[in-house]
Amino acid sequence: MIELVSAQARVVRVQTRLPFRYGIAEMTVAPHTVVEVALRIDGAEPVTGWASEQLPPKWFTKDATTSFSDDLDGLVGVVLHALDAARGLRGETAFDLWRQLDARQSAWAAADGVPGLLAGLGTALVERAVIDAVCRAAGRPFVEALHDGTLGFSPADLHPELSSSDWRAHLPGAPASRLAVRHTVGFADALTDAECVDPPQDGLPVSLEGVLRETGVRFLKIKTAGDPAADRVRLAGIFRVCDAAAVTPQLTIDGNESMRDGAHLERWIGDLWSDPEVGPRLRESLIAVEQPVHRDVALDPALADTLGRLTADGIAVIIDESDADVGAVRRALDLGYAGGTYKGCKGVFRGLANAVLTAHRTAVDGRTRLMTAEDLSTLPPLTVSHDLVVASAMGLTHLERNGHHYFGRLTPLGATIVDDALAHHPDLYRADERVGARLRIEGGDVNFASALAAPFGFSPTLDTTGLPELTLQTARSLI
Repeated sequence: MIELVSAQARVVRVQTRLPFRYGIAEMTVAPHTVVEVALRIDGAEPVTGWASEQLPPKWFTKDATTSFSDDLDGLVGVVLHALDAARGLRGETAFDLWRQLDARQSAWAAADGVPGLLAGLGTALVERAVIDAVCRAAGRPFVEALHDGTLGFSPADLHPELSSSDWRAHLPGAPASRLAVRHTVGFADALTDAECVDPPQDGLPVSLEGVLRETGVRFLKIKTAGDPAADRVRLAGIFRVCDAAAVTPQLTIDGNESMRDGAHLERWIGDLWSDPEVGPRLRESLIAVEQPVHRDVALDPALADTLGRLTADGIAVIIDESDADVGAVRRALDLGYAGGTYKGCKGVFRGLANAVLTAHRTAVDGRTRLMTAEDLSTLPPLTVSHDLVVASAMGLTHLERNGHHYFGRLTPLGATIVDDALAHHPDLYRADERVGARLRIEGGDVNFASALAAPFGFSPTLDTTGLPELTLQTARSLI
């Protein structure tokens, strides 16, 4: 029996090295919260686990009329409510605890009008900290604890159609310890070195040209605006930079919820596909189009015909911001989407269950479904390591990473965090005299065998007592 005996959150300020423009927001600074839980397992002494996440502007709720300071009320509120809801929970497994917490948090959110995507942030932070603690207590790394039943994972509880399927057959028992980085090309990012204006002198690349040259990435995630004329120009420029670097890219396109209906989506894709320069390149390189339609209407049955035609043309469309609850990806698949995304802020067990579901449906009818791993400016060492081992456990081969690019350093979660990361995970981090340590990317990949061998991605314990407690006031004071 597991009892969640305590849960708390602290906060630290993180600042970008480059502004990150996405959707209607541009991030230059953000509060970063770290959650700590203590579990008593079978009456033994409590064991501690940790999880952390950015509190970024305008992603969980895209309301152009509010300030970031206003938005923090909701971001902080869902974390603190999840901590309150979690204290005293009892269950047989980590999965049991998560199911109970998700039910409590979701019921509160529905009653108070809190969007499901936002409410899920609090649930996911506690969930990841619980997983960390259980793995530490059991002395087992995450993938082993997942497959041997220690975590209690049961995807059929979320997707009943999986009850006759062995979920382990859809996830690798020995996942890869090397994944390709899918580099984000934001709205405001320079494509060439010549376009860079007053770049930071910190030894890291700024432009796409510099990133390709210095990191060897070959997977890209491209932010678009739903304007075919502007997007054609942007995509053509990206392909030219890739050609100059002798890189044949594989890419996803982030539609950023810029469309309101299927007709707009089809016109946009049709214009890109018919462009003589961009169209042929897209057909050979596109993995998926992510969340092109606004979350308010993305699961409208009226989109079914559009999705069917795009699927027939070999274009995979997936959801991201519409993934607001445990059944959202299943409903999207039923409507004709090709799949969804994994983000740590939406939950580990939910993401794994969706990965099993997409693989199961592909096995049943042979039509390809997929999950991708995306980045909410996750920062090393804690959040990135969690993401890496979960994405690897799903059997993915690449994942979007942008936190290391826009922020360029480890989250200052404690006085010894840099030394601990370098000592325990030298394959994943490299020393840097300017900031202490940075994520190591070689040949476009990250290597993380040490993270797979850790309890849940990160071996050292944390001491966050020097950080202020998370409150609305402390979070606002950091921006």
